[in-house]
Amino acid sequence: MTSDAHAEESHGSPLGPRQYIQITIGLAVITALELVASYSDMPTSALVPILVVMSAVKFAVVVALFMHLRFEPGIFTKMFVLGLFLGTAILIALIALFWNDPTDALGGEELPPLEHSSESHELFLGAERLL
Repeated sequence: MTSDAHAEESHGSPLGPRQYIQITIGLAVITALELVASYSDMPTSALVPILVVMSAVKFAVVVALFMHLRFEPGIFTKMFVLGLFLGTAILIALIALFWNDPTDALGGEELPPLEHSSESHELFLGAERLL
């Protein structure tokens, strides 16, 4: 095997150090924008989608360029895109599930105290006797 044949089979990145530094600076800028957005007084209904989009952009850049996925066969790209969509769908489903959760410890409404009636106490004692 000649060195030319070996170079053709190599899956190395054609990006040089300058491009990696530019990519790193771009990712740092996106991270700074995320921090600014998270500390702003933006309503949560606008903040969450903005942060999700910025995170997806960073994910795509890191996977495509730092993990050299851009230079690999298409099946790997499809697997990562599927993972991104699946993860995003799960995240959106969890956000929707707990969006107005009254038991939220970070700002949700306080639950009213349980009222104990003599009827519920008798029911509890009856169940305890069965055990």
